[in-house]
Amino acid sequence: MEKKEILDTSIAIECKEGTISVFTVIEHPPSIDKFEILFPEDVDYIKAIEISEKLRKKGTPIGAVNIMIAAMCINRGARLIAKDKDFEYIKEIYSEFDFRLEI
Repeated sequence: MEKKEILDTSIAIECKEGTISVFTVIEHPPSIDKFEILFPEDVDYIKAIEISEKLRKKGTPIGAVNIMIAAMCINRGARLIAKDKDFEYIKEIYSEFDFRLEI
């Protein structure tokens, strides 16, 4: 079975189909009709707080939306495809975070 890929906003803008988070819809409303949309669950908020605490202790805090997207990917075992290098900080502390940087 192929691993689910979640597209960050910077990638979704260039694509015609795929899976995105609701945060991408908020950032880029035209994407609502083209993609499968994932919504956060309670466990995603808990994971996001954990990620945020670890990033702050390491001295590399990042934005809350990116943390939520990463938490959703980690909890679902999904690969995130993004152009934002901030996600590399999460990969450094969570080896299970499957992240592909597109430049």
